[in-house]
Amino acid sequence: MLNDLKILATDFMHLSRDALHIHLGLAIYVTAILVFRRGPASPLPWLAVLAFELVNEALDLFHEVDLSGAIVDIVNTMFWPTVALVAARIHLRRRRVSEPAE
Repeated sequence: MLNDLKILATDFMHLSRDALHIHLGLAIYVTAILVFRRGPASPLPWLAVLAFELVNEALDLFHEVDLSGAIVDIVNTMFWPTVALVAARIHLRRRRVSEPAE
């Protein structure tokens, strides 16, 4: 059933499965930022994406054992949320260092 839904989504949006992972990773990340009311420097939205992806891959592995495909899917899903988290944390750290002490 889940696999059928993924096929339907890729066909409807004319995306490869890899591209679908990238888009959904970003969509879950932005949604988690809004739902949890945390900025992108918070690890909570990133962890939400990771949780969704690990559950997704566990379900995929249950139906078809393809560990290398699962690793590629995790990397595709987590890449841009990871970049956003690291960039936001670097920005926050630099901003704190440049603020004058009271």
